[in-house]
Amino acid sequence: MFPKKTIALFIFLIFHLYNIYAFQKNDTDTSLDVTQIIQKAIKLAPVHDKSFVNYEAEVFIQNSAKWNTIPNIWEPLLAKEGVAEKLVYQSESFAKFYVSSNNTYYFQHKALRNNYHAEARPDKYVNPNFYKATLGTDAISPLSPKAFQYYDFELVDTKIINNVKVYHIKVTPKHNNDEKVFSGIISLTDGDFYLQDLDLTVKNYNITYHITINYALFNTQWVPQQYKIVATGALMGFEGDYTYMAKVWDYQDIAHKIIPDLIRPDESEFSEIVNVQERNFEVQQFKQVMSALGTNLKNQWSDANIASGLKRYDKVEIVHNAEGQSDNIWADLKTNTDFQSFTPNLPINSHNKNSLPLQPDEFSTYRQANQKFGIGSVLFSRSYFWGDTKRGFYPYEIYYKSPVLDFNFNTVEGFVFNTGALFRFRRNRYDWFEIDPTWRYSVTQNRSMGMLKLRWKTQKEEISISGGKFISQYNVDTPVALDLNSLSTLILKKNFVKIYEKDFVNISFSDRFSNTLGIKTSLEWAKRYPLENTTNYYWINYGGDAYSPNFPKSQELPDTKFQNNDAFLANFQINYRPTLKKQYRNNIRYVDFSSSPLITFKYRGAIPKLFGSEMDFHTIELGIAHNFPLSINTNFNYIAQAGTFLSAKKMTFADYKHFNGNNNTIAIGEALTTHRLVGFYDNYIWGVSKKLIDPFYFSTNGSYIDIMTMFGLRKFALTQSTLIRNKGIREDLFANYLYTANNNIHNIEVGYGVDGILRILRVEAVFAYNNRGIPNKEFTSFNNTMVGIRVSLNSRVRGGVTPDW
Repeated sequence: MFPKKTIALFIFLIFHLYNIYAFQKNDTDTSLDVTQIIQKAIKLAPVHDKSFVNYEAEVFIQNSAKWNTIPNIWEPLLAKEGVAEKLVYQSESFAKFYVSSNNTYYFQHKALRNNYHAEARPDKYVNPNFYKATLGTDAISPLSPKAFQYYDFELVDTKIINNVKVYHIKVTPKHNNDEKVFSGIISLTDGDFYLQDLDLTVKNYNITYHITINYALFNTQWVPQQYKIVATGALMGFEGDYTYMAKVWDYQDIAHKIIPDLIRPDESEFSEIVNVQERNFEVQQFKQVMSALGTNLKNQWSDANIASGLKRYDKVEIVHNAEGQSDNIWADLKTNTDFQSFTPNLPINSHNKNSLPLQPDEFSTYRQANQKFGIGSVLFSRSYFWGDTKRGFYPYEIYYKSPVLDFNFNTVEGFVFNTGALFRFRRNRYDWFEIDPTWRYSVTQNRSMGMLKLRWKTQKEEISISGGKFISQYNVDTPVALDLNSLSTLILKKNFVKIYEKDFVNISFSDRFSNTLGIKTSLEWAKRYPLENTTNYYWINYGGDAYSPNFPKSQELPDTKFQNNDAFLANFQINYRPTLKKQYRNNIRYVDFSSSPLITFKYRGAIPKLFGSEMDFHTIELGIAHNFPLSINTNFNYIAQAGTFLSAKKMTFADYKHFNGNNNTIAIGEALTTHRLVGFYDNYIWGVSKKLIDPFYFSTNGSYIDIMTMFGLRKFALTQSTLIRNKGIREDLFANYLYTANNNIHNIEVGYGVDGILRILRVEAVFAYNNRGIPNKEFTSFNNTMVGIRVSLNSRVRGGVTPDW
């Protein structure tokens, strides 16, 4: 047996040696927990973001898109447009590019091809930058300073790659978020905490983006080497997917080189595209999905998308014979087997792509140029083009306006239609002259009237002269849609269109000096004639009501009927966007319209005695409109305007200020721009309901304030459920205020809505308070309040909802 002192000494030595070992281990072990890793990565993210400049590299890009599902009703029409299920639309580009320290990119495209355009176009280099706090569709980066508010992180494993310790970390959204937050895996290097690899998925509305990026070591930095972004989405029965792939190699440092093409031009050397070509409705409808999946992916997920406010400049150059490279060149570029094989000469309705005629702009349809005459040529409006094509447009066009599509009914004219044949001579894509005659014929009264409009339009300016004998609604700014009013008139016996007739000459001019500043002005002489109802015809007498007179009732004007009068009317408007974010590509300056509020100043008046004018009034108005995100789940939208009549010596009720309200519980229109329980016209009227409130109750020739606000909520009450959110359901909270000084009326509306039911319906509950009492006592629950339920067929408010311009 060992002596007790020996045993005690032995135990003491064991513990002493263990403490020394433990101390040394703790002193040298640099292992971090996941929170520390992410904290250090977040701290270094801005440094990594700014340091990756002054380099050159080569990039090969491939874009592939296809429709997986097209609704049956659209298939025959789209087949003529070159659109069909399962066809893979592809483009490929190879370029050498240079990046300077002032966000200037210079691209030399050495090879281009695609299988759907007659002319190849260089593809954008899309490189999502996860070192930024937000990227893409305002998604929150896992390396954002706010990352711990939105994500849980879990250390999956640690590996040694190229003698570098790499942490693989699982990213999981918190709080049941499933939009604008990522889920997946990111890999971070030890020590400098660069991204080494990532595999993340994010959703925005009905589009899901799956992003994978592999990084390689260049000097002391880890730089992107391989990209793959797959976007999938669905809208109105269309389903498609879009795949962007790129590989980048041959990085070289250019910090000490002088490259003339990286010198940024002066601001004055850039021009702006300030006019968007009128687009064909059908094309908008079926291209929405692919546009969102393709164009938005390339624009939004760039490392410096325009919404970021980073004034990036891209100079893009196509070298000689870029479109004539051999198959061997393309084969050498595709050393990565992940790239899809290229299918040249995509079969588009059995035609080679080069046989399809070019159109005035990329949104027009091939069908429009089909000049074969048939029954469709009579029933439907369409364009006919001829002449030699020049850079994507025909010089001559006749647009036939079908009377079938503009056939309606009202209580003054009965059944009536408009028709005409517009002639357009186009000098270039955004510069044309047109002659636009319109014939209006009342079948019921066997009576004709018409007008002629001459218009010259360029990218910035527009001048028009019009004149003739025609009808006009009382509120020309927010008129009732005549075709939809026909339904409410014939089926419900409720005619909301109130019209008068005029002989007139109008001269209008507008100039967009830039996307920041523009003006609109017009002068009109008119001899105006009152009109009265001439027919009691209807299909269904819903509710047993009689037709309302063509002269509306008003709270401020006892008798709205007017006598024949001459008026010389003037309008002037200034539009201003003070905080537009900008980017530059070649010699073009691009802007993000949603980055700035729109401020408007308007003057409207009648000048007495000029050309025999009997009217004499003057009014001014200041307005502002904007929308912006409050958080990843909430958007705030508002439109506000305040105005006053400087004088109102002589005017008719048609010259009053009218407000965009709603007469029905079922309606079509923009949610933000429409009062719910305010009289007068909605932009669109349709539905089966009693009139809740007298029209024109708020129409005024005094001072007024009109404010409409809406919170768009992706996650609120019902939308806490992931299942409901995945159905496209959104919730709205809105509050509107309207004040008119003449009668000292304050009207407040607050409400809650569920939007996106069956993709097109919105149900709203509305509470309204009016200090003067609700006009229609039959529907008043309390003395000054009203509660209503609305069902609407409007689409949800989207970004950039602004009036006029």
